[in-house]
Amino acid sequence: MKKLVMIGLVILLVTAAMAQAVTIVYANWNLSLDIEKKIVEEFMKTHPDIKVEFADLDYGKYEDSLIAAAAAGKLPDVIMIPNIPMALVNDWALDITAMTAKDTEWENIPAPLRGATVYNEKVFAIPSGFYMLGYFVNEDLFTNYNVPQLPYAPDWNTMLSAIRRLTIPRDGVLGIAEEVQIPEWFPATKDPALGYFTWDGEKYNLDHPAFIEGVKIAKQFFDGKFVFDSLPDEQKQQYNAGWYGDVWNQGKIAIRWSGTWDTASFATLPFPSRFIGVPEGKVTVVGDFFVLSKTTKYPEQAYEFAKYITFAKEGILKRLEIDTANQWTSMPLTTEQDVLDEYFKVKKLFPGIDEAFARISEGIVEGVKIVPGYIQSRWTAPTGIKVGDNDNASIGDVIWNSMRGNVNIADYAGQLNKLANEQYRKAIEKIAIMTD
Repeated sequence: MKKLVMIGLVILLVTAAMAQAVTIVYANWNLSLDIEKKIVEEFMKTHPDIKVEFADLDYGKYEDSLIAAAAAGKLPDVIMIPNIPMALVNDWALDITAMTAKDTEWENIPAPLRGATVYNEKVFAIPSGFYMLGYFVNEDLFTNYNVPQLPYAPDWNTMLSAIRRLTIPRDGVLGIAEEVQIPEWFPATKDPALGYFTWDGEKYNLDHPAFIEGVKIAKQFFDGKFVFDSLPDEQKQQYNAGWYGDVWNQGKIAIRWSGTWDTASFATLPFPSRFIGVPEGKVTVVGDFFVLSKTTKYPEQAYEFAKYITFAKEGILKRLEIDTANQWTSMPLTTEQDVLDEYFKVKKLFPGIDEAFARISEGIVEGVKIVPGYIQSRWTAPTGIKVGDNDNASIGDVIWNSMRGNVNIADYAGQLNKLANEQYRKAIEKIAIMTD
């Protein structure tokens, strides 16, 4: 009898808990992946008081759908956001400073990504994905041509020598896949105050000598036929390739820029490759981010859910357990050593990634998703500069033609710097109003 009473009480308690469950609506453009659905299911198993529903959006038109949802007063509670400034300008993002301040696991998030969530001294986002950009090397080419293997974070002169020695036209071997990324990471190797694309946390520094030098190095690589795109058509035909990625897969490129999301595919290539980051070690960090909607009725539960599927130890370990299809490509959003040990044990550590992760505190964050006005400052703002037939080339056009055309970057660096910072100030002024 007593046993029956106990069972009845348990049933009543579970029923009561289910009746009191709150519903969180969640939007993420990666929901087509089974792992993203599975981790939500696992969360609900351990949090029966929180039900998670997927937002009814047109995921093929994600940004437009979010804007429409906001206009209709139906913004999801937890949102994978294309970029944080977008959420701030539209007044969508909840200030979560108080919640992160009392969360001991928050401090375990790698510092560059944690810092990227702060605006006006307040926290408005949660890192939801973490990748690294840098160079990968084809170890076979180094061995076959008797060139010393590059270590992780080689010095620039050593890497430059390797690129030159491994550009071997008679054998169709290219020293480096592409040159256009150099001006974005190179300045940070020369001046520790600079980050990605010369951003120093407050302003751009496109008139810095290191930026000008980076552009000129890129131009030398292009003009010297070190990269695939610089080759004449008759030379490209030998590869039967649509782009440099195909040539890399054929084993004909010594050094290639890419992200850690490609390590799974690189591991299947018919040659050994290794991640070497960038010279001097300031690897580029790429983040994805969640925001909690300012209109959510359940901020604490929304935070608990977002935490579990991103940076919580419990959630990271569960992802590793259930990701049988190896769909989870993010690096772990924690610095807890036991979690890292398990991650790299399960994910079969790709060569070089451990060294990069050990120096992640030195990383510089790519600006696209975090710096207000970055798209305009980096690419789209018109300059009034004539480039070829274009009487009003954009910032991106001027930089591109400084690497692959006849523009001298030194002639325009000051003008570009002024314009890039004007675009930033316009964007940050709008955000300051919303985050005050």
